[in-house]
Amino acid sequence: MSDLVSMQPNIKLNLYLVAPDDRREKVINEINRPTFARLRPPLPKICKFIPYSQLKKEIEAIGERIKYMKPEFIEDLSESCEPDEV
Repeated sequence: MSDLVSMQPNIKLNLYLVAPDDRREKVINEINRPTFARLRPPLPKICKFIPYSQLKKEIEAIGERIKYMKPEFIEDLSESCEPDEV
C-alpha cells in the first residue's frame, strides 16, 4: 500500500486491509510505523482495518445481493487505524 501512496500522492480514495481479528493490533501498529505515517497522505489516515470475521458474517447475511451494495457498505465495517482513534 505504501508503494501505491508513494506513486500516487494525490490519491483520493480510502484503502482497506482485511485481516484475521486476532491480527488487529499488529495491523494497526504496522500501519502506524513512521515509514508509513510519514507518507503524504499518511497511510493511517487513508487505510482502515476490516476484521475478517465481520466481513465474512456480513457477506453471508447479504448473500447474492452483495453485487447491489454501495461502497459505504465497506466503510461501515471498517475501523480507523489512526492512533488517536484506536
